[in-house]
Formats: sequence, structure tokens, C-alpha cells
Amino acid sequence: MVLARQNPARYKLEMKNYTLRFTTLFFLLSNRSFADVFSYSLQGHPKQESNCHEQAKSVADQFENATQVKVVHSECTAETETSYDFSIEYESPQKLEFTSTDYIFYGVYSKGRYAALKECEKNLPDQVAVFKGATQLDPMFSYCRHQGLGNSKPWEIVITAPGKSELKPSLGGFLLFSQPKNITYADIFNGLKTELSKKGAILSDLVFQSGFPTGEASIHYYSTDHFFFELSRVTKTMKLEQCLTQVEDVKSWFQAYSIPSFSIFCGGPDLGEFELNIGTLESPSFTWKNSIEFFKSFDECEANKANVLKNYSGSALQTILGGLCSRDVEDRNFHVQILRKKKTKNS
Repeated sequence: MVLARQNPARYKLEMKNYTLRFTTLFFLLSNRSFADVFSYSLQGHPKQESNCHEQAKSVADQFENATQVKVVHSECTAETETSYDFSIEYESPQKLEFTSTDYIFYGVYSKGRYAALKECEKNLPDQVAVFKGATQLDPMFSYCRHQGLGNSKPWEIVITAPGKSELKPSLGGFLLFSQPKNITYADIFNGLKTELSKKGAILSDLVFQSGFPTGEASIHYYSTDHFFFELSRVTKTMKLEQCLTQVEDVKSWFQAYSIPSFSIFCGGPDLGEFELNIGTLESPSFTWKNSIEFFKSFDECEANKANVLKNYSGSALQTILGGLCSRDVEDRNFHVQILRKKKTKNS
């Protein structure tokens, strides 16, 4: 009050400076209260610098440029012969969301796609293009990572972008119990691609790995939903020609009744027998069951098949598609495998 009476101009200036300092402090404190520090883990990144701590700086710069948030700390957390792991701390009002092929859930199926690093690096640009087209996001990191030992194709592709995509990278698959015959893996890929596209999904990769007693097909795709893929083994025959005829029969029945499948093929031989395989997305919309009648040979079964089917016709709940002669695993006799489609209100 004394200063105000003695020098009003100076008093006014002091009060103005005080107000400015208080406003600035309040702004900084309030801004700080709306931000927090979160951690992001980057694993298996290829070595690009001889010093891990130097590379920690460059990956932090990549993170900042892609996310437009401030990195407050980055450090190297692990090192292998070919890669580094990093921890990146960033400041943001909320935890950032990311879309990545580093699948959160992948079940029993392998994330590995390639046997060698060079093969992985060669295919990486194509997979990045698929990622960008499906997610509409720009990748922040994209690289090949070694999944670990005990896998014939240990190199996996990691593509990560900031943001949330409607179509999420997903991984599923099915087991192969016998080698496909008279069909290529490209045929199976194209069949899967067609069926997934009907569901609004995008197929990016189909990877086969052999094993004993089964092989594995890993399906990499982008979708709003996670699908269940099933490969049903429907019949067993002694000759490939018998199985191939059944393939054509099933294809014609499925086409007539609009039953979806991504592949119908013969596999084998498995213990001297060939198997009719039918691949579907989610649960099959058809059923199959052995007739109670049995026969000592495939030819005898075929000769009596029409009469057997008459005994099972007329159901109000299911439509018979047809019958296929198959050797039973347990009694080793031949039965008519009866394929049916469940009836709906529109069928």
C-alpha cells in the first residue's frame, strides 16, 4: 500500500509482472497435470548401430516423429547376436494405441514366416504395403525378427503403427494331417482370400510348415473379427483316384446348395490311405456321419450307396447332400459317409 501511494506507476508494473508469473506457473502446472509418462517396449529390433545405447536414441527419434509426443527417456534393455530390445518412455495425456503384427493372441500357430533373414527382408516391403492398405496407417517400425529356436521358419515380420485400425492384424490356422494332392498351396491361398474377402477381411499371408505327425498352416489376415479356421477330414479311401472323384462330387453339392468352403482337396497317403479334406471358415454348415450299414470293400459300398441313402432321406431338419464311401478308422470296414446340410427357413 505504501508503494502504491509513493510510486503508482512502479506499483502497477510490479503487479503486472506478478500476475504474468502466476499465470505462467498455473499454465505449466495445469498442463503437467493433464500429461503422464508411459512406457513402450520395442523388442527384437535389428542391430543398426554397433552400440545399443546409440541406437536407443535413433529409435526414440523415430517414435517421436511418428507419434508427435515427447520421448522423455529411452534405453537399451537387452541384446542378442542380431537384435536389441528397447524401453521408450513418453509423455502424453493418455496411453497411446498401436496397431501391430506383433500379435497379442495367436493361439498355437506360429508367427514365423521365413526360414532365412534374406527371404524375410525381401518380402517385407510387400507386407508393409498390405499393412498400409488394410489399416490406413503409416508404420512406425517395420523389421524382421527372429522368433527363436525349434521352428523351421523362425523369422517373423513386425510392423507397428501408432493409431487404432478397424481391421486388426490377426493370426489363425489349421493343422494338416496329410500332404495335399493335385492342388497347390497357391490354390488354398486363393480360396482363403476369396472367402475372407466375403467377410470384409484381407488375407496377407499363408505359411505352411511341415511337422510330425502333422503340418501347420498359419493364416495372417486383417479383420474386425477373429475367425476360426477348420480343416475337416471327411473320408478315407485306398486310392487317390477314388478320393479325387469324391472331391468333384462334394464341389458340385456345395455349389448347388451355396455351402461355403475355402478348399476341398485330397491329402495323403497317410498310412496307405487318402483323405478328403474340406476347409471352412468357422464351423462347417454341413455334417457327416457313417451309415450303420458296412461293406468289405470300396466297390461293394459304391454298388449299395443309392439304397443306403434312401434309408436316411426325408428328414425335416437336414437335407442330404450325398453319400461318400469311406473306410472306418475303428472297424476297418467301408461305410457310406452321409453328408447333410442343416435346413434353415430359407432353404
